[in-house]
Amino acid sequence: MGPGGSDYTHGSVIQTNSTSLFSGDGYWLFEPDSPKPDSADVVIFNHGWGVYNPGPYGQWIEHLVRKGNVVIFPKYQQNDGTFFANYTPNAVTGIIDAFDELQTNVNRVKPRMNHIAIIGHSFGGVITSNIAIEYSAYGVPKPDCFMLCEPGPGTSVGHLSTYSNMDTDYKSLIVVGDDDIIVGDTFGKMIFDSTNISTAQKNYIIQYADSPPILEATHNEPLAANSAYDGGTVATVITAAYVASKEDAVDFYCYWKLADALLSCTFYGIDCEYAFGDTPQQRFMGSWSDGTSVTELEVFPKVTGIEESVFTSNSFYPNPVRSTIHFEKEVVDVKLMDLEGKVVLTAENTRQINVSNLSKGVYIINIENTFQKLIIQ
Repeated sequence: MGPGGSDYTHGSVIQTNSTSLFSGDGYWLFEPDSPKPDSADVVIFNHGWGVYNPGPYGQWIEHLVRKGNVVIFPKYQQNDGTFFANYTPNAVTGIIDAFDELQTNVNRVKPRMNHIAIIGHSFGGVITSNIAIEYSAYGVPKPDCFMLCEPGPGTSVGHLSTYSNMDTDYKSLIVVGDDDIIVGDTFGKMIFDSTNISTAQKNYIIQYADSPPILEATHNEPLAANSAYDGGTVATVITAAYVASKEDAVDFYCYWKLADALLSCTFYGIDCEYAFGDTPQQRFMGSWSDGTSVTELEVFPKVTGIEESVFTSNSFYPNPVRSTIHFEKEVVDVKLMDLEGKVVLTAENTRQINVSNLSKGVYIINIENTFQKLIIQ
């Protein structure tokens, strides 16, 4: 349950391939279905160098979409050639075309243009950082938050001359693997150190290997393949990405958890303790079968002296719920909102509310001005 968990609100994914084997741009589009929503938040997912096929990221894409997001997966290269200078403009072309399709085709899930996140792996992290600065010049809708996963390399054609002029209102996470020998940590550290985003809204995170069994901390950790999302392109790096891919606790507790929480915190003001602040919830990487904790994430800037109870909100149960929510103590004011922010239920001076007449799905419960996610089954 919660960020990184499998509490999905959609049963399937609609996918569209708008790329060509003979072009270095285009996009794949993934929309939630079963049920198909009228609108959804948007995640732009920039692939790593050479992985211009969504299949090696398929499990993460499916996770994001079944959580209720539209995923745009732009293609920025035609082959394994090293034309880095073209990569950001190519990605932008795919992103703009994808938004145009979503906004003009009546059969598409409409994008919530005020809820846009962007995620980038490897060189896709460089492209993500470039777009975060140059969105206006490119005519791309401004993202609200971004997440860099093993970004880099540190010195390459395709970088901007400086990233110090990035807007300061982003929420951002930068995640690196302790054993990443492909791109290292140079670019990630540079973005963290040079941008003027408040450290309350920007964390640099290191993921460590652990055993037994083996959990790795390599450049390949964001990969979690699902051939159902294969784009039909075969190349050396794509094949290698399939071989290197695996789904494990690093996905659930690191990349998927952090991305889910970043979106929830940015768009709805909930789950922020899983995304920021060097909290126990953010650092936690699960436990081995004998109860031993997996080596936690290391978060910068470090925060000391904060107890977990600081992040505890007013308690209610159960969650997910089918009919009645119970509060551990009487609440003066409670509101239930859908993901569009519309208030669908209110109550005062109560210890329980009945939600059986509401549709199944994800809601935001506002208890005396604290916000939490609620799932109605």
